[in-house]
Amino acid sequence: MKIVKYISAICLSLLIFSACESDLDKVYYNESEVTPAVLSGIADTYVLDANKAQTIAIEFKWTNPQAGYTAQITNSLQMDLKGKNFGKAITLYSSTEEGPYDITTLDLNSKIMKLLQSYEMEVTVEPYDFEFRIASSISDAVDSFYSNVESAQITPFIGEPEYPKVYLPGAYCGWGDPDNSFKQCQLLFSANDDGIYEGWVVFGSQAKDGWKISPEASWNTSWGTDDVTEKNPASITLATGTGNIACYDKYSYKFSFNKATLELSTKASAEAWGIAGTHNNWGNAAADTPMTLEFESEVSGNRAYYLTATLDLKADNAWKIRADNQWANSFGTNDVEGEFEEAGSDNNFKVSEDGTYIIKLYFNKVKAKLIVTKK
Repeated sequence: MKIVKYISAICLSLLIFSACESDLDKVYYNESEVTPAVLSGIADTYVLDANKAQTIAIEFKWTNPQAGYTAQITNSLQMDLKGKNFGKAITLYSSTEEGPYDITTLDLNSKIMKLLQSYEMEVTVEPYDFEFRIASSISDAVDSFYSNVESAQITPFIGEPEYPKVYLPGAYCGWGDPDNSFKQCQLLFSANDDGIYEGWVVFGSQAKDGWKISPEASWNTSWGTDDVTEKNPASITLATGTGNIACYDKYSYKFSFNKATLELSTKASAEAWGIAGTHNNWGNAAADTPMTLEFESEVSGNRAYYLTATLDLKADNAWKIRADNQWANSFGTNDVEGEFEEAGSDNNFKVSEDGTYIIKLYFNKVKAKLIVTKK
């Protein structure tokens, strides 16, 4: 009987001790103890230049906020028109880290266009007044807290900047049809005009059927190779007067081409592209929704290639585009421009209404473009 009592007493003591220790471990959020981030680095005026699209437009700086206890805080850099109280604010960048964040001229211009369109404003080349702040979030259960607000007057540009480019005529596009100025070809771009040309190219199943690189929309000069001994080499050196490039056989590649040395390098490759998100438990419950390669003709006559999928989504479903059911190569909100909604702190896309959506990723650009439309 005594043994039972002793055991009961020990168990009760352990429970009390555990409960006390658990209470000591609890941390409670107190709004009065937070220290917001301090945002800086913003000048009074900016004029965005399409010819300097890849240069840094603004270097945003901010200090780390404090929540009054050790917590992971997500900081979102927000922008809205001045005087709108951030009612339709868009997020330029999200991170759990302290600044800085450098936004390029192209990215900032794209975000401005998106914001003005949300207000159904006619976009013109004139100064607009904007406000910026850092929204800091601990969790969805707690309201965000905010930094100081900084203002700037920014003049955007209209249209897409022109970049130096090389053409990739091949079997996948009917060898470019020289009579049509190679308008069916995919391209590699030199974003910094430094002789280095890069980009994603999707051949479908026809990479192995051959292609070449041309510096202009003609066959006056083209570079290829007679070397087909190694499949999918990390790099090869091309030359004039040689055969077609036929040593690659995957669905898509991210290439880098040095025009001075004629070295072609593979930065990444993928056999398939798909969509992972809430709808398939981020690929854990089912395979990614597959995307297919299609194209359309632009007003200029150029062929615009895109990857597309039609997907049933619920309101606030989040998602991303990725390759080969893995995260090594993916597209999120920070990687594209275009017409889409943003969700959370992980650069996810989202939709705000239940429905069937057509998703198009125009990948063959300096900055990929995403268009999401509801059927």
